Amino acid sequence: MKWALVIVHNSAGAKLWFSDGEPIGAVRGGSESSHRLIIDKQGFIDITLPYSSLPSFIDLNNTATMCPEGLVNINLTLPGDGSFSFFITPSIPVHFTGTLKPLPEVSDDDASFLNEMIDSCYVPYQDIQGAPGKDVAEIKALGLRHFPFSPHSFQMAMAVYDWTTASFARMVLMKIFEYTSIPSIPYPLDSPSVATAIWESNWGSYVPSNKFYMNSFMMKPASTLQDVQDQLHDVEARLQRFSTVQNRLLGAAFAAMPRTSIFHAPQLFSGQLDMSQLNLDQFGIEMLECPLNAGPTSQSLTVSFTAAMATFVKVGSIITTKMVWSFADSIDIAKHYQNGLILVVNPPDNDSWVWDGASYITPLSDDPEKNEYTFAPGTSFIVESLDVRDIDEDERNKSVQFLTLKLHVPGSVRDSRTPSRPPLNNIPARRSSGPKSNHHLTNKTGGRRCHCVDDAERN
Repeated sequence: MKWALVIVHNSAGAKLWFSDGEPIGAVRGGSESSHRLIIDKQGFIDITLPYSSLPSFIDLNNTATMCPEGLVNINLTLPGDGSFSFFITPSIPVHFTGTLKPLPEVSDDDASFLNEMIDSCYVPYQDIQGAPGKDVAEIKALGLRHFPFSPHSFQMAMAVYDWTTASFARMVLMKIFEYTSIPSIPYPLDSPSVATAIWESNWGSYVPSNKFYMNSFMMKPASTLQDVQDQLHDVEARLQRFSTVQNRLLGAAFAAMPRTSIFHAPQLFSGQLDMSQLNLDQFGIEMLECPLNAGPTSQSLTVSFTAAMATFVKVGSIITTKMVWSFADSIDIAKHYQNGLILVVNPPDNDSWVWDGASYITPLSDDPEKNEYTFAPGTSFIVESLDVRDIDEDERNKSVQFLTLKLHVPGSVRDSRTPSRPPLNNIPARRSSGPKSNHHLTNKTGGRRCHCVDDAERN
C-alpha cells in the first residue's frame, strides 16, 4: 500500500519537511514503513504502515484507521497548537485527531562545546578502520535532512556519527562510573575504575599505546596504569563535561530520528558487556537504581551480577540506564558480541505502533552496514525475566544469560475511534545470516573482541 500527503491546512505557515529528504507530496509507503513529518517549531508526526497483512492500517502518532488498498491520500490539518487532525480518501471522510511529538532542544553552549572538540580534533574519532566513514560535508547534509528544525543540526548529526566510532568508549565509561545518586554537579567519578578500564582495553588498535585511542580520552599514549591515572587527573573535569555534552546531544538527536514499526522489529537484541575490559559484575552499575551510586566514593562501582539480579534488577523492577544502549533487530548480530549476556527488549504495553524509545541510527553511522538501534540515557525498562539459554555460536553450543526487558513509557492518549494495536504474539524475531567480516571490525560493539575475530586470530 502507498500513501501521499495531498492537502495540508497549515494555518501557522510552519515549514514542513520529511526526514527522508523527499518532497512533501511524494508517494510513500510499503509494509512496515514509517516516515517522519517535521513541523518547524511545533513537533513531529510519524506516518506508519504498521504491517503487511490485512486489514490495512495507516497510523499517525498512534491514531490509526483502516484504509483501502491502493494509493491513500492523507488530508492533514495543522492548527499550530500542538495538535493535528486528518482524514483519508478514498474513504468516508471521518476526521481523526492526534498530538504532535515534541521537538528536542539543544543549547547553544552544548553546540559550542562540541565545536571546540571538533576544532581540537577530539571529534570525530581520528582513525576510522575498516569502514568507509563520512566526511564533514556528508555529516552536515545528513544533519540538515534529519534535524532541519534546529540551528544545531550539524552538532546533533556529528554526535551520533561519533558514537558509532570507537569514541563510544569515552561516552560509556564516563557515564557508568559516575556516582549519580550524590547530588553534585558534576557527579563524583570513580576515577580509578575509569583509568583501569582505559588501560585494560586490548582490542585491535584500541589500546593505551595507540595515539588515536588515547586522543579520544584527551590523553597521550601511555605505557603504565599510573601514566593513565596521572593523565586522567589532569583532564578529568573537561573529559567528564565532554561526555555529558555528547550524551545530551545524542539524546536530542535520538528523539528526532524517524521511528521504526514494531512489526518490522518485534524485539531488539544486544550482546553485553560489549567492551572486553568490562565484565558482568559491572553490568549493574549501568543503572541509576544501583545502590552504589550513592557512594561512598571510596567504594568502587562494581556489583556482582548475581547480587544485582537478586535486588534492583529482579523481575518486576524498573531499571533506568545511565548510558546509551545499542541494539540490533537480529539475535544473530547480538550473539557475536555477547560476553555472557544478551539483552532482549520488547515494546511497551501501550498502543504505539512504532518504537518511540528506540532510534535506528544506521543512516548516520560510519558504516552503512552497521545495524544499530539506540536508547538514550535515562530510558527505563521493566525487568520481565532472566534465564539461561544455549546459543549456537560458530557451530558450538554455549550457555548465555538472557535478560528480557520491556520498554517502560507512559501509555499514549489516542482517539477513541482508532483501533488498538494488535498483539505481537506469533510475530517471529528477525534473523540475519550474521554480520560480514568488516562489520565485525567496525561495529560499535567492536569495542570488545567479536568472537569471529577471536577465532580468526587463533587459526
